Amino acid sequence: MFRKKKREKHFSDYIVAAAITAIGLYTVAAAVLQFCGFMEISPTLTTCWFSFWTVEIVALAAIKGGKVKHGERKANNENKGGEEQN
Repeated sequence: MFRKKKREKHFSDYIVAAAITAIGLYTVAAAVLQFCGFMEISPTLTTCWFSFWTVEIVALAAIKGGKVKHGERKANNENKGGEEQN
């Protein structure tokens, strides 16, 4: 039997989980408040909430993409004796 190697959890994994949880909880809270007749959540607040978490996730993706891109370049430079290629 083959066992899957467990991937190390990074801080960014927890941030993505927090973002998904926060968006889900906000959506549920907004729906409950709206349909139970208590109040309507401001559209501006909703826009800001979703924008904030979207920017967080996009920033994490950009950081991770940069690490992958520059990590490959760094590995190639180390294999060639540290000479920089243009």
